[in-house]
Amino acid sequence: WTDGVKAYLERNLVFEQCVDTSLNGLVKGRGDVFHIPKLAEVSDAAKAAETLVTYAVSTHAKSDLTIDQHRYAAKLVEDIASVQSIPGLFEKEVSGMAYSLAKTYDAYIESKVEAATTNSTALAGDNTITAAEIRGGMKTLMEADVDTNECNFVVSPALYTAMLGISDFVDASKMGTGPSGLKNGQIGMLYGMPVLHSTVMGSSGSTGVEVGYIFHPSAVSAARQLEPRVQAEYSVDFLGTKVVSDMLYGAVTVFEGRIQEFKNP
Repeated sequence: WTDGVKAYLERNLVFEQCVDTSLNGLVKGRGDVFHIPKLAEVSDAAKAAETLVTYAVSTHAKSDLTIDQHRYAAKLVEDIASVQSIPGLFEKEVSGMAYSLAKTYDAYIESKVEAATTNSTALAGDNTITAAEIRGGMKTLMEADVDTNECNFVVSPALYTAMLGISDFVDASKMGTGPSGLKNGQIGMLYGMPVLHSTVMGSSGSTGVEVGYIFHPSAVSAARQLEPRVQAEYSVDFLGTKVVSDMLYGAVTVFEGRIQEFKNP
């Protein structure tokens, strides 16, 4: 069961694949708070003849990654032997538990992206976006020395479908024959950025609701301290097997300036 839950969980994750997960191995079996250094930019200076060099003090800020999210999914499976013998039923049981864990985990990471307030664009209309608004967000990041070719563009399903109506992305006469815009009915790459959509982002028309992000992987750090595991115990009272899958993780916003938000007006 454990391998199945882990495989289905990873299949449903969107935000985790867009952030820094390099600490996954480090946090296994260790503490609950990890200090991530935020290396400050070093400034150069002009050297005059016969003058001493001035040394800058190395004062780096830090972000604390706290592993404090313990989530579980539990089911009572009557007669586990018969479940495992029926083709497709075991797969449905496993995928259902994994999907609930994955959606909560991805929503938690999204909340860290959402927490950034440095760069924000109010869209002209609810759940719609223009090519100019996307380019404006890219310009903001570029001016902050963020390479947008290394960024991901994650949007809500409503915004994704709205983007399919922008002629700059879907009109063959504007796309040309090279790799661009619409391919096989979906926007895979846009201005050099992978485009993904996630159901953890809503389609609400309320003012200030985030419906899209362009962000660099280093902007947010996430780590799993306990990979999805499964424990089971047979219950005579219920004549079935109690199955619990749980995982332990955390995430933190490290560089707010590497996130560009798009909000409903």
